[in-house]
Amino acid sequence: MKRQNLETIAIVTLYIIAFIYVVVCAFQSIDNLDILGASMFAFKPSFTVANLVRSDRRYSESDRPRNFGGLHTPAYRVLNHVSKALLDRGLYGVCNVQNSRSQFKHIGYKSLFSVTIDHGYSAVSIGARTIFAVDEWDRTIYHIDSVGRLAATPYHQGYDMTDVIAQVSEAIEVLADFYTADKLEAVALQDRANEWMCYSADNLGVVRDYKRETVKVYCIKWSNKSVEWTKYWGRTSPTGAKEYKTTTGSHPSAYYLAIGDKAYWVPHSILSSSWELHGGRKFVGDHGVSYFTFTANTKAIDLPVWWLEKNVGVDWSDNVEPIGRSEFFKTYVNKRKRRW
Repeated sequence: MKRQNLETIAIVTLYIIAFIYVVVCAFQSIDNLDILGASMFAFKPSFTVANLVRSDRRYSESDRPRNFGGLHTPAYRVLNHVSKALLDRGLYGVCNVQNSRSQFKHIGYKSLFSVTIDHGYSAVSIGARTIFAVDEWDRTIYHIDSVGRLAATPYHQGYDMTDVIAQVSEAIEVLADFYTADKLEAVALQDRANEWMCYSADNLGVVRDYKRETVKVYCIKWSNKSVEWTKYWGRTSPTGAKEYKTTTGSHPSAYYLAIGDKAYWVPHSILSSSWELHGGRKFVGDHGVSYFTFTANTKAIDLPVWWLEKNVGVDWSDNVEPIGRSEFFKTYVNKRKRRW
């Protein structure tokens, strides 16, 4: 009888120890899940915000930018970061870039990542997931952070984009690991091999290496006689096939320019192939386009020194200071034909 009592006590004790062990393991598992941030009691991870934003666009090119331009501010911070990161790594050329002065801008690489701004709507995608978007209809920001938490916030320009930039940066690092220096060089060689090359031309003169000086001039008019030219192009297509095309155009044979206080006919053929545009930018051409259109402001142009000495005089540098705008109009512009 005493032996049976001892066995019963031993069995009960064993069950109690096993129960305590199971309870301890359960609590330890919950603690581990909380530490990892993966407890399903905390939140349900979100995949994409694409289904939360209206698919039809509210604004278009006909709407004034002031109605929606401010909605682009957070996405612009991502766009600027991505542009700089791609340029620093030499990857800008391998991406799809649409970055004009309009209200639509896009930078992305295939299905890896993309940043888009489109007339008030903006979105950032990583793979198939849209992790950030602005709904221009109700002006709500939708954002999924790096651990899958979804935030829906009324729009404000100071929205913190640090997490979005970090997620896109990880995608750019993946791209950088793929495009090694050798692979980038191979891509550049392939692009150059597929470029159109001009192998012949009709009526396009060669720019002579004259000694030149820069002077500011007004363009009064250009000659009625024009020079018609033709260019012949060839290339090897990406498929390996040979392709050919021709382009045509024309330019005036000469320009009537106000240099100093006098006007001169300057032949197109002696002009330099580079000249200054607005903002001080230099344009490099090949004599295939017109150098001037009428403008009320002076333009800087390079003229051969021999031409200046022959036509303006040996002391030409003292006689090329442009006249005032009002005097130019009074002297050379027919007031009856002016249109404002």
